[in-house]
Amino acid sequence: HGFGFSVGAGQKQCFDEPAKSSERIAGEWRVMSGGLLDLDVTVTSPNGEHVYSAEHEAAGSFAFYATDTGVYVVCFSNEHSTQAGREVTAKVRVGEASDGVALARAEQLTPLEDRIKSLHSSMISVRDLQDLMREQSEARQRVTTSTRRWILWFTVLEAIVLVAVSLWQILYLKSFFEVKRIV
Repeated sequence: HGFGFSVGAGQKQCFDEPAKSSERIAGEWRVMSGGLLDLDVTVTSPNGEHVYSAEHEAAGSFAFYATDTGVYVVCFSNEHSTQAGREVTAKVRVGEASDGVALARAEQLTPLEDRIKSLHSSMISVRDLQDLMREQSEARQRVTTSTRRWILWFTVLEAIVLVAVSLWQILYLKSFFEVKRIV
């Protein structure tokens, strides 16, 4: 379902999604780390028309119905950045999941089948929410790890400076108590 990838500084990463006419194409994406956390995203139809476009966004989603049969190209561009790459997670779905219950007429469904259909859609929503929470947790973990690393180095530097100043004070004060002999 979802996948992660890297887009290097000044680069573009594209994915092909074949679709038939009138099929639904939906996607979600989020920049997890790197630089200003922004990307340019475009979805291009088989005849070259831009179906979706977002510039300098950290996250987004799109959904539309294919007008032509062919390959739709989803591109994630980091060409505006010259230094930092981006870590991205995305989820792209083509077509609707075949749902046998949805094909049945409403009068043919029993209350139990209605409940099953409701639970199925709820489970899909919960799974998507869990994916989002996992991505956010990973991003927070990276920030925490980075902050801890900076605090460790700052503490080591502070200890070195403290020891150096203490040694200097000891040597300086020692010079006051030395007896100076005049010959």
